[in-house]
This record gives sequence, C-alpha cells and structure tokens, in this order.
Amino acid sequence: MTSKKQGHQENAGAIHAELLKLLEGMDYCLDWKLQDSDWSAREVVYHLLDTPPGGTHAVVRGLVSGEITEYEIWSDLTNMTPERSGHDMEQITANIGDFFGNMNEALNSAAEADLDGKSVMVHQRTRESDEERTLEDVLAGFDRHWRAHLSQINELRDALGF
Repeated sequence: MTSKKQGHQENAGAIHAELLKLLEGMDYCLDWKLQDSDWSAREVVYHLLDTPPGGTHAVVRGLVSGEITEYEIWSDLTNMTPERSGHDMEQITANIGDFFGNMNEALNSAAEADLDGKSVMVHQRTRESDEERTLEDVLAGFDRHWRAHLSQINELRDALGF
C-alpha cells in the first residue's frame, strides 16, 4: 500500500513529466497567445514555479521545519521578469528541474505524520481571505493548481495544431 507521502512524491514526479512532455516542441512559440488576455506557455510555467512566492517546495520545506507559520498568495500573476522573458527552452526546463528537485527534497523531509499534523495560515491576498491549511491541504492544492494549468498549456498546444 502506498503511503500518502509516497503518493505525493509520485504525483509531483508525474506532474513534472507531464509538464516537460507538454513543452516539447514549443521552443518557437513559448510566448504565443490565442488572445492578448490569455497567458503564454512561458507565463504559465513561471506562474506555477513561483506561486506562492518562492514556490510550493519552499512552503513545504518551511512548514515541515517549522520555519514558516504563514505565507501569502497573490493569485493570477504571471511572475514574469525581463530575465525570464529572455530564457530559452533549455533554461526554462532547467528552472523546472530545479523546482522539482527542491520539491522532492522537501517531500523527503516530511514525515507521514506531518501531512495532517502540521499546518500553516495562508493569506490569499487577491481573494482577501485567510485560511489554515495542513500540509496535506497544501499538497492537494499544488496538485489541483498545477493540473489546471497543465490543461491550459495543452489548450495552447491544441490551438497551435500540435
């Protein structure tokens, strides 16, 4: 039987693999948008890597170690910088690899009991709400959030005729 922790580790690995697969062949169209109000694949990637600020892996690590008791989320930000705008696919995939390496380390540092036993206060600034979340809640939110945006990249691929 797979533990909850193992399930989260496997899930993170599957999300990583799916993201890399979705980005295959998109080197030339990382900044393409169906409409001006839509996000490009590059924007989606950097939104995911840096929401919450510093990345989900930093929240997991801080929650497990006891270093953080609260954090902020500003929804709907692309987290783009001039530097990120210039990254090629090699650099983007390196950033993704770094994120998931850090996520794996953070998950490895968690004990099974931490999943339901440790919690953090989340301040959702855009939505003007605060709520306490367990580590399990944070990881379930990671899954929902990333999978929703993976679908967004898939829609971009479909619109481009991949």
